[in-house]
Amino acid sequence: MATNFIPSFKKGGKPVVEHHPEDDFLLKELVPLSCLLEKNSKWVLQIDLPGVEKRNIEVNITHGHVMIKAKLKEAYTVSNHGHVIRFETMKKVVSIPPHADIKRVSAKFRDGILTVTIPRTDAGKRIPIG
Repeated sequence: MATNFIPSFKKGGKPVVEHHPEDDFLLKELVPLSCLLEKNSKWVLQIDLPGVEKRNIEVNITHGHVMIKAKLKEAYTVSNHGHVIRFETMKKVVSIPPHADIKRVSAKFRDGILTVTIPRTDAGKRIPIG
């Protein structure tokens, strides 16, 4: 049985981001869960990539987005309305926040979680009061 593990995010009762499970079946790519946090002078994007090895992960920055694509160790099979769908990859595209320093973006993979660190260009400066 297939389940929709990607929720629709709502603001004021209206969906901000809509996800349609049918998209996954057409593209045959799973969409991993993710979280974008702002911490001091950087953004931290965490993406859950279970069943993936580090060597099978691609991280690219293009046209204002971070695109993560990963190949699963083992294919994941789902039956949907009598059709069997075989998923072999996961893909996530996230918009890069404003004022990001894309030349200093870094990524680490540990325990099934990919962490992409996006430094800000305007880290801020403390101004002394005289």
